[in-house]
Amino acid sequence: MKSIFACIIALTMSASTLTFAASETTSIRTVGGQIVSIGDSLSDMTTRLNQSPKSMNTYEVKENDVGKTVSDYVYEISGITYTLTIINNQVRKIVWSRN
Repeated sequence: MKSIFACIIALTMSASTLTFAASETTSIRTVGGQIVSIGDSLSDMTTRLNQSPKSMNTYEVKENDVGKTVSDYVYEISGITYTLTIINNQVRKIVWSRN
């Protein structure tokens, strides 16, 4: 009986963890039908999205022993939150999660 109860708790905890997991993608479609992809410039991303980000965060990372400034732009499109990571004015990563 204890082992069944322990299994149920473990499954419940792992299911709740999966609910909040985010996924990576290589491109997104904007409200206007435009595509933003990894490799696009910051300028192209801003023009295609045509909306203000929900939030923005800037921080430093080391890449090949060189300090780089990274900016994460967070957008909400059709009930999905997208975080676009910009390094050297280029989209390097796109992560999405459902709200």
